Amino acid sequence: MVEVFQVLGGIAGFGGVALGVLYLLYRDLVRDIIRRRMFRTLTAAQATALFGTVVVLAFAVAILGIFATLAESKGVRQFVVLVGMLLLFLLAVLLIAVRTVTGPSARARGSGRNGVERSLAAVRRHVESDEPDQAERALEASGSARDSSAFWYWKARIALTRGNLDVAAGYVEEALKLDGRDPYSIALKIELLLLANDPDRRDRAARLSVESTGLSGELDAWLRQLRAEGMFGGGVRTRTQFEARCPLPTRTTEDAHAE
Repeated sequence: MVEVFQVLGGIAGFGGVALGVLYLLYRDLVRDIIRRRMFRTLTAAQATALFGTVVVLAFAVAILGIFATLAESKGVRQFVVLVGMLLLFLLAVLLIAVRTVTGPSARARGSGRNGVERSLAAVRRHVESDEPDQAERALEASGSARDSSAFWYWKARIALTRGNLDVAAGYVEEALKLDGRDPYSIALKIELLLLANDPDRRDRAARLSVESTGLSGELDAWLRQLRAEGMFGGGVRTRTQFEARCPLPTRTTEDAHAE
């Protein structure tokens, strides 16, 4: 090892010593890690951080060697070369740092988001199939944030499926506290008011429909269908009859993610 440094140092000065350090890093660290297949025991983030550290440290030594070699020269060209190498080094460090920090978190967010979307899709299927118990379990397992209107919207839909209108009304109010302009929660509230079969609540539903017109094209189309079917008029209606004639706008998992 000493002979290597003596030869390289004698030929290229401190820059040669830097090259020797690079060689030793590869020979004693990188190659040994690959030979022993240590990556099988490392996560993707750990492997990225390991190689990023090796590259940054090795490049730092190389830059120091080049700096020491060029420092003896007073020429402008050598100075420009040195500045360029330093800028490249800083850029490499920045890219590696960003990759190391944001890579795992982005993957975690992506996988978590996909899991929530799949679970909420399952909730919707169970609700549409009148399976409230399965929908409740799927919602609890989804990991959906309780401070999102989508969570309380689905809680209200599940309660409605069970026929608990008052409970569903309480849940939909929670959803509207978090997002008062959510067209899906507004549509659900209007349906709950109409299903109460009470003249006062029917009037509230009519006023809310007027106030909510223009929030979204989907909600407007549903409100027009309600008026065409005479849903704001008198008469007793069940949930089955209501949803057969005027099904609620479909809330997708993309809508939940957009929040």
